[in-house]
Amino acid sequence: MKVIVLSKTNYKEKDIICDAISEEGELSFKLIHAQDNKSPYLFMNNPLTIAEVEFGDKKYKYPPVKEARLISSPLTGNESLDYLFSLSVITEAAKNILQENERHLLFKDIEQVIEALKGGKDTLLVVLIYLARCIKLAGADLEVDKCVFCGSTQDIVAFSFADGGFVCRNCFEEAMAEKDLKPNQMKLLRYIFRSPDYSCRKSEQFSKDDKTVVLKHLKEYVDNGLGVYLNSINSLIN
Repeated sequence: MKVIVLSKTNYKEKDIICDAISEEGELSFKLIHAQDNKSPYLFMNNPLTIAEVEFGDKKYKYPPVKEARLISSPLTGNESLDYLFSLSVITEAAKNILQENERHLLFKDIEQVIEALKGGKDTLLVVLIYLARCIKLAGADLEVDKCVFCGSTQDIVAFSFADGGFVCRNCFEEAMAEKDLKPNQMKLLRYIFRSPDYSCRKSEQFSKDDKTVVLKHLKEYVDNGLGVYLNSINSLIN
């Protein structure tokens, strides 16, 4: 079974309990002596490790792993701070934004995110697309195609996180929404919520300031709207 490790807990002297996802759901399992420096399974201590695992007796609450084979590690040996911070955001968002029975829906996304980051794609943009995906899966999607009030696709002038989407000029005056995003930042919001993958094809169209501003707003939206505090984002935007 192919799994992605989300977190691990030290157990007894040198064992660990891993919380992970497969394409079918979430699961927890035990690795014996995985903290031993001589263990062939040291790689399982790292969140976002992708591995093929085979279990022994499954009657236990935490079935022991009989065999584990590394498929991909997020650690490259040459990680920048932004890269490491982005891994923290990916893990924290998966564990906190989605419910336990939903986290496995991110399996393919996490595979693609790790590949994109290791391939040198724009870190902030990859994280933004991933957060948009988490928000959509959590049922808190934002309207980025038309005015959230009247449905017009014309003369969009603002974005209201409180109301959940774009606001046209007519509705802006009536709703008194805050006009605190620049036009390019609103384009970025639409891009990340509609991006089909993590190829970041339009990365050059958005400045670092655009991405940082939108990331701050998404954090506030998740904090206030979903009651989930993604503290790891602070390291990327400060």
